[in-house]
Amino acid sequence: MKLSSTKTFAVAAGFAFLAAVGCSNTNRTGPGNPGYADRTAADRPATDRPATTLNSTDRDFAAKAAQGGMAEVALGNLAQQQGSSAKVKDYGKKLAADHDKANKELMQVASREGITLPTSMDEKQQKTVDKFSKLSGARFDREFLNDSVKDHEEDIAEFQKEASQGSDPALRDFAASHVSTLQDHLDTAQNALKSRNK
Repeated sequence: MKLSSTKTFAVAAGFAFLAAVGCSNTNRTGPGNPGYADRTAADRPATDRPATTLNSTDRDFAAKAAQGGMAEVALGNLAQQQGSSAKVKDYGKKLAADHDKANKELMQVASREGITLPTSMDEKQQKTVDKFSKLSGARFDREFLNDSVKDHEEDIAEFQKEASQGSDPALRDFAASHVSTLQDHLDTAQNALKSRNK
């Protein structure tokens, strides 16, 4: 049977449309399309990855570590500006640099694991920073070092707990990799306090 020119055009247009749709589907890289399953999770956009199911302990640790890190950077900067001794100023510089680095690492982990981190310190930490911003000289040194010892003892316990009991491997690794840095900060603060008391 011979088709009219109008029908022939319609059929040709239909085939062209189907071919175009077929090509566009094979080029897509979204879920349900060929080749998508072959991509690793790291290759996919974060929005396409399955959400990580973290328990509340992991989420609490990540939030506290983020806020604590921000507070340590702020306090380290204050120590450099308002401390009276070279030891306190040097310690403040180390504190700010180490915690800034850790904060960036935590942000990368959070991004990969689908964790939303707080963007500011909690109320207690902000009050501590505000308190130290009004101190200077020998009084700043003494109170800052005492606070740093207490804070780092608590931090070490929390990081060790997450490293051994956390359910998320990436957060466990993060916690485990920073225990030695926190211990170094604690040792430095304790030594600086001892030298002041001599």
